[in-house]
Amino acid sequence: MDINNFDSSIDNAMFLTKVDNLFVMLCTSIMMQDLSRVDHKISDNVYKKYESIVNDLKNKNQRHMYDELNVKSSTITNINQDDNGINVEVYLESGFLDYIIDIDTDKIVSGDNTRRTFHNYKLVLTKLNNALNIGVTAHCTSCGASVDINNTGKCPYCGAIFNLEKYDYVLTDIREV
Repeated sequence: MDINNFDSSIDNAMFLTKVDNLFVMLCTSIMMQDLSRVDHKISDNVYKKYESIVNDLKNKNQRHMYDELNVKSSTITNINQDDNGINVEVYLESGFLDYIIDIDTDKIVSGDNTRRTFHNYKLVLTKLNNALNIGVTAHCTSCGASVDINNTGKCPYCGAIFNLEKYDYVLTDIREV
């Protein structure tokens, strides 16, 4: 599967690097209980799914830990284009120490912090057919200031979120397989 056949602005290696980084950022955001680091790179449905998980953990005074997190491999498994945009399915293999702790005591509530577990995911990223060109520097749609979309996508001046959905691929689905 060659993404360049559907989108001349990116090649497979660049795309998979984006996916790997996004996956690590999402897991880190869950661990830090702060989805603002990735909300500009994920769809509303994905955001709501993980917001619910994070809120449930917060209510229990718990934190999901992803220690020694890495992506073992990622592969594009399917690409299709419909009336809305380009949909790219990715199979991702990851490994990490997977456990949940009590925030106050740091004691393990569930999982194991001594044994690395391996998990496989199916991710779907979508880019709109009429996506706009970001250019060299992304600018806030509210005030015009430069925005670092690789970090939080949040304008340092007015606080507006630069939503990548109009410009680039966003994570529209993720599930463990």
